[in-house]
Amino acid sequence: MEISRRSFVKWMIAGAASASPFGCAPAGKGASPRSRAAALSSEANQVCHDLRDGLMKAFPPPSRAVDVVVVGGGPSGLAAAERCFGSDFLLLEKEPNVGGNAWSESWNGLDYCTGSAWLSLDNDEVWALFKRWNLVPPVIQGNDSAHFDGKWIKDFWNSDPDYPSYAQLPYPKSVSDDFRRFIRETAKFDRVKDADKLDGMAFSEVFAGYDPRIRQYWDYFGPSNWGARTQDTSALVGLTAVHEWVPCERRTFEGGLGTVSRRLFDGFPESQKKRFITEAAVFGVRRDGKRVNVSFLKDGRPETVSAKAAILCVPKYLARFLLSDLPADQGAAMAKMRYAPYLVYNFCFDRVVWNLNFDNWAIGARHFTDFVPADWITHADGGDLSRKQIITVYAPKTEAARADLLDDEEVLEEAHAAGDELCGRFFPSWADHLAEVRVYRRGHAMPMSSPGSFTRLQPVARRDNPPIYLAHSDNSGAVSDMYEAALGAIKAAEKALTHV
Repeated sequence: MEISRRSFVKWMIAGAASASPFGCAPAGKGASPRSRAAALSSEANQVCHDLRDGLMKAFPPPSRAVDVVVVGGGPSGLAAAERCFGSDFLLLEKEPNVGGNAWSESWNGLDYCTGSAWLSLDNDEVWALFKRWNLVPPVIQGNDSAHFDGKWIKDFWNSDPDYPSYAQLPYPKSVSDDFRRFIRETAKFDRVKDADKLDGMAFSEVFAGYDPRIRQYWDYFGPSNWGARTQDTSALVGLTAVHEWVPCERRTFEGGLGTVSRRLFDGFPESQKKRFITEAAVFGVRRDGKRVNVSFLKDGRPETVSAKAAILCVPKYLARFLLSDLPADQGAAMAKMRYAPYLVYNFCFDRVVWNLNFDNWAIGARHFTDFVPADWITHADGGDLSRKQIITVYAPKTEAARADLLDDEEVLEEAHAAGDELCGRFFPSWADHLAEVRVYRRGHAMPMSSPGSFTRLQPVARRDNPPIYLAHSDNSGAVSDMYEAALGAIKAAEKALTHV
């Protein structure tokens, strides 16, 4: 049978979808990025869909009892569990590994991230926590670069209107002047006094009267940092990013924040690690007098554990389905919180292909927003250019596109299209060195900093319901951040331990 080019691509994709997530053979030098099969990994979301659709109805009686149950093994769950050391606690995580969105994998000995890339350590409390964990990530050198009409500008964004990068834009001087004017004029907003008002506005409203290319830059920047384009972003969050993003010190490890999760868990005593149960998908959290019953699926069988207290370290879109007796206003606030799906592509190269900046914004790209060299924190000075390198590419999607992520073929076609664009339109020479592509999909991964979420929704959605306490990166803060997740979870654990 004759196989057309498109059929061949689909055949390659079908093979990749059933392959191990840890690799496919390279297609050889000179081959198109599209001719390389991509390996696909995903979160386990079936029980979440069944819960949403009201299909989880079997709540067996408790088969064991503990002091505290921690639901979720992401950064907040890990922090809450560590605070519970010394008590009879149990952590339940639906994935086969802990880490949540902060999860890293490896290729040829090189770590790469499948989600969270960096964090900021901006106060004494955060510093104290990470020092206690013996985890102080190195500082990311440089600012972000950006691409405009065929030109890459190193260290592009800066909140100083006189910063020289704006003069490098490949546009008329009036556009550069508008970038500077935008910074000067938006600095006049009082983000403290008018926080409620600004949080209720869309960021897109502040771009009236400026060249549209200024808003376009932030339409690329927002989705990868807080899940939303300007029309769906709180003006408070957007303006804070304009004026405070660059002065904020960013830190990471090779492979992103998954390295933090792995090192933290690896450092736990073996006696405590035994209290972590992975591939245990929680589907119900219900009060039983003064206790809490937590039901979960393990090896396809429903089980229930009874506890004196529970800490839900899961996003609010899931918490509202897990909790059976939420107050109406709290459930409504949770329902209004928004989450962006995204795909992460890790393009593995047999040599170094990029060394300009850590985060690089491809303004005008159709299939991704930005990319980071996975080893930048180690090799910002260049290093051995013959070494292998991984480029982590972020492709946030709209909420309407979430259903498309359930289709393996659709996801891998998106990955191929991103590869064609990255190694074709932007960097044709990269195709000769591309050895492998790895794809990770996340359905509700990014809490969106939409209008009202910070000042109106979060305070109601995160309310305690003793002996049930809520903790997650969507609990507080203008944007989702690992340190907010960890600090909030520790406080939730301290409240839960008062019941023990």
